[in-house]
Amino acid sequence: MSNVDRLLEGSVDIHVHFGPDPKVVRRANAIAVAQQAKDMGMRGLVLKSHEYPTTPVASTVSQVVPGLALVGGVALDVEVGGLNPDAVECTARMGGRVVWMPTFSAKADRQRKGFNDGISLLDAQGRLVPAVYAILAVIKTHDMVLATGHISPQESLALVREARNQGIGRVVVTHGTTSAFWTGLTLEDMKTLADLGAYVEHCIQVMMPLTHRLKPQELVDAINFIGPERCILSTDFGQDHHPMPAEGMRMGIATLLLAGMPEVEMGLLVKDNPARLLGL
Repeated sequence: MSNVDRLLEGSVDIHVHFGPDPKVVRRANAIAVAQQAKDMGMRGLVLKSHEYPTTPVASTVSQVVPGLALVGGVALDVEVGGLNPDAVECTARMGGRVVWMPTFSAKADRQRKGFNDGISLLDAQGRLVPAVYAILAVIKTHDMVLATGHISPQESLALVREARNQGIGRVVVTHGTTSAFWTGLTLEDMKTLADLGAYVEHCIQVMMPLTHRLKPQELVDAINFIGPERCILSTDFGQDHHPMPAEGMRMGIATLLLAGMPEVEMGLLVKDNPARLLGL
């Protein structure tokens, strides 16, 4: 077994897309994605959709592909009512673990695409809107994972600070280095969020030819600046033009090792930290 395969074995990908999807052509359905991950020795996957809760899918696929931890959640986009505490509560009662703040429906995401609408976590005075407090209360009660989604740096800082104030212990900054291109999230912002107790997720997709072409060494440098103990490596794969998630995770591990990431730190990024975040 190569060093890359040894690091892949037992790894957890916290950002995996699958079909069917109403907006994006996906590479494969959840069963095929999960089966390959199991066959390649991975420990678990978090299934993500921008449009619908994934916990029922994760539960069903777990029965078809046993021996792989499949985690579901909900993204608080318009399709589930936006900032909807009831959607979070229902997700928790079904065993869902991850709550993403708005992604494709976020005001920051809509603005970068040239639109003027979208969901903001902040009011005109820069304060978190009441629905956010209700959502955080549900997350805390059920010990769920809070993920920032596609919100702005200002929203992210306000959200993570309040999550810390409320004693929420599982927080992740969604694809931090991708957000640098999308919303202007800086490395200093990421470090501040990590200092507040959040893990900063970095997606292999950010290096791909049809996305942002971030140089592998620059991703290694970003992780080292924040601190590998506060970072997670995931794929954000599932698109038709990218590798299958498990193969993509292997490719990403191999790429970053060649770019200078030590094996011990790589183990933190793909095994220890995501497992701690999810409570596996």
